[in-house]
Amino acid sequence: MTSLDHAAGALPAGAVTADSAALPVPPFRGTSLPDIDYASHPAYGGTFQPSTARERLQALVTFLRSFAFVTFRRIVDYDNMPLLSKEVGGGRLTPAIAARYMVIFPRLRIGRILRSLLGQRRAAVPANRALCDRLFSDGIACLRLSEEEIEAVRRVTAPGFAKLDRRRMEISLEKRKFDDNVYWCTRSADPQAFEAIERIFRRHGITDAASAYLGRPVGVKHINPQINEENYAFWKRLFADTKVPDPWTSYLHVDATYGMLKGAIYIHDIGPDNGPFCYVRASHRAKVGGFEGLIRRTNDFCGFSGRRPEARRKFMALPRVLRKKADFGGDVLDSSPDATCLKEGHLAVTSDYGNCVVFDGKGIHRGGMVNKGERRCVFIVLAEI
Repeated sequence: MTSLDHAAGALPAGAVTADSAALPVPPFRGTSLPDIDYASHPAYGGTFQPSTARERLQALVTFLRSFAFVTFRRIVDYDNMPLLSKEVGGGRLTPAIAARYMVIFPRLRIGRILRSLLGQRRAAVPANRALCDRLFSDGIACLRLSEEEIEAVRRVTAPGFAKLDRRRMEISLEKRKFDDNVYWCTRSADPQAFEAIERIFRRHGITDAASAYLGRPVGVKHINPQINEENYAFWKRLFADTKVPDPWTSYLHVDATYGMLKGAIYIHDIGPDNGPFCYVRASHRAKVGGFEGLIRRTNDFCGFSGRRPEARRKFMALPRVLRKKADFGGDVLDSSPDATCLKEGHLAVTSDYGNCVVFDGKGIHRGGMVNKGERRCVFIVLAEI
């Protein structure tokens, strides 16, 4: 892994962004996301017998149901809607919350249309032009926040980390899921966290740069303290039922969301073994058609991206054109040209080079792959709110 280098520029006090000429790796030279031949993959076509007609039909029905739901979410711009389920302490869309959405959705849409007509729904003019340029060119920008700012973030997210620690203690490691390592701050329960991070992001021009990049007014929508530890090795032994080794590209993926940028703040020092955030430079420019993007997100949503035998068997029952994943890294063979291409532009951002990362989730990335100790990080979503 290669760490992201930096050069100081004309930025607000305490902020540092990378200089394009100083980046230690070349841009991603691929023009698309990896298109894996699963029929010849040793853990897929090389493991399972051809699917029966019944298995193919069942897989297709499951896929189409999820595809309809994912498409609906895209049409209504769900990723830029209020996350009501988290505000009320739940994680599921209940009938009551759905009813509230039915009231809020038309009001939001009409409000956005009116603001657009009145010229009030415009992208911001970025004060931190270097940061904005970095996002457009590389899909990622890294800053160094001051010690006082990091301490402020540490202080306002401490209650969230404390709740997360208690939750994780109640769940055995073998039963722990990815979401069990994440705490969702809400404006109602954690207003100080939003106030502090919004203030820091405004000071460094991050919010304005995100608005200019996305072409719409944006703000801090989500704040998620996250803990990863060495014993929770979710990226290892992907194909435990086979002799297929874990590839170097394990856990490389693109996000299943639209119309947003993400940020990550390290609240303690992160070294190469502590799960630093990693990004394939300029991979956000890879051409992914709208239909292909929905296919990849659908397979992730319905569980066909999983790598346990049953999930792989169902995935292989799909038609060839539908065998695409947003979480594809674990399926890229080390001997393939795709692996070589991904390695070339791969950046690992350790604390030596920055403590705040802003990135486009459409680009290929990964993080939290801890080999030693643990990683405590605060993830932030910037979207229209």
